[in-house]
Amino acid sequence: MQKLVIAFILFFPFMLQAQRFNGGVLLGLTASQVDGDSYAGFDKVGLQGGVFVNTFFSRYAGIQMEIKYTGRGARKKTTEEDPAVYKLTLHYIDIPVMMLFKIKEKFILEAGFVTGYLFAAGGEDSGGKIDKDYLVDFNKVDLDWMLSIRYKVTDNLSAGFRYAYSLFSITDIPHDNPSYGVIANLFGYNTGDYNNYLSFGVYYQFNR
Repeated sequence: MQKLVIAFILFFPFMLQAQRFNGGVLLGLTASQVDGDSYAGFDKVGLQGGVFVNTFFSRYAGIQMEIKYTGRGARKKTTEEDPAVYKLTLHYIDIPVMMLFKIKEKFILEAGFVTGYLFAAGGEDSGGKIDKDYLVDFNKVDLDWMLSIRYKVTDNLSAGFRYAYSLFSITDIPHDNPSYGVIANLFGYNTGDYNNYLSFGVYYQFNR
């Protein structure tokens, strides 16, 4: 699967030569967690931003490719009863390749894959900054599947929500009392760590 997605990305520019395509910029927020650590909840807020290009093969179907920064990670909520601190920040350069399906004139459904490159990582716990020896155990490449729905506000402006999940573990670091959610249980994941994140984005398309 990973080789198939990479090959698709490499041939994407040649596909565009035969199609009319549009470009634009995107900006938004992410809410993420890491399935497999000891914490649950989309409590780590991050940023996303980048550029995209798309083309439609017909009135209702097309494809979109993006290059963007995405902040992912995990964070533990602190309370008076449990003041312990934990925060993990993962910085990715992502290349999503998404199929687009127009639903009527205002809604667009999206489905595809994201290849992410981890270029930096950081974190802290109750003892201060997390040791770098821990962070180097994270894999540099994260391959995710992604689903999305987008609403066209105007001809050039749209906004949408996305959900994405890692296909493979992003690290082999063992955890005490690992926590896995519904998606992990659905696919039978019971070891490793998986990026599990929501995102909200605003898309501005320059040309029509």
